[in-house]
Amino acid sequence: MDEIVSLDTEQRGEVVVARLTGELDVSGAPDMGDRLAGSVPTSALGLVLDFTELEFIDSSGIAMLFGLVRHFGSRRQQLAVAVAAGEPVARVLELVEFDRAAPVHPDVDSAVAAVGETS
Repeated sequence: MDEIVSLDTEQRGEVVVARLTGELDVSGAPDMGDRLAGSVPTSALGLVLDFTELEFIDSSGIAMLFGLVRHFGSRRQQLAVAVAAGEPVARVLELVEFDRAAPVHPDVDSAVAAVGETS
């Protein structure tokens, strides 16, 4: 069975970038949260979630995001999200005011730069 959401990670300096593609919903969000939390070593400055190719996110995906904010905050690491303005996922993040919990950037490069500057 194919996964509805897939994950690729890469290290950019001291920042981990996790690119999620597909649909982040109740069938994949709990496991994905654990995978993302485990993908960032304590030596990293933080995590950038690349949602530029994510097609859909539901309330369980949003709950996972807020859980990651708490997780990385307790480790004194940064979390940022990259998603293009006007995309459906960006609209959902706007509706739940996610930018009050963690910064949202229009692209991965600006998100990585922002996480790198907060050290």
